[in-house]
Amino acid sequence: MRKSVIAGAGILAAVATMLLFETPAALADVPPISGSVQNFVAFDEPIPASIIPLSTRDGGEQTFEDFRGKVVVVNFWATWCGPCVREMPTLAKLQEHFADNDDFAFVIVSQDRGGWKEIARFMKRLKLDFPNSLLDDKLKLSRPMQVRSLPVVAIIDRQGGEVGRLVGGAEWDSPEAIELIQYYLDDDGGHGTS
Repeated sequence: MRKSVIAGAGILAAVATMLLFETPAALADVPPISGSVQNFVAFDEPIPASIIPLSTRDGGEQTFEDFRGKVVVVNFWATWCGPCVREMPTLAKLQEHFADNDDFAFVIVSQDRGGWKEIARFMKRLKLDFPNSLLDDKLKLSRPMQVRSLPVVAIIDRQGGEVGRLVGGAEWDSPEAIELIQYYLDDDGGHGTS
């Protein structure tokens, strides 16, 4: 019995030593990726987000540079995209959840070729409002950012680098999604940001 206890203590000590000294990558600070955002891919290094200007619904132009200093969640979508339409209400709830956080911005980038009238009808029908709405009908932003299918949600850090993305639909109001966004909001520059 005594030999078993000693052997067990030795195994525990070896495992603890291995975890503390031999596998630092396993203990590295990584974003929480599970549940409805399990397909999120966090990049090893941020990729500079394109700063190509896109038109706003009021006729102006905006780039991601306008959100510098904030964590930006960008949704690439279109009214004709079924998964995009399904996730839109959850994105609205995500936007609402972080509405009082000055370090957060939510931006939608539409690929609709029908322009702002088509988008406005869609938003009115679903009773949605996204103040930071951009139109990329000629894909001049989507192509350089390698958005090849819809929907895509990209997260851009405070320095303007894309830190990860999720291709396909997700429940963006889920606890897992909120936790993922909060991870980047809590970042002080140590989560792989530039």
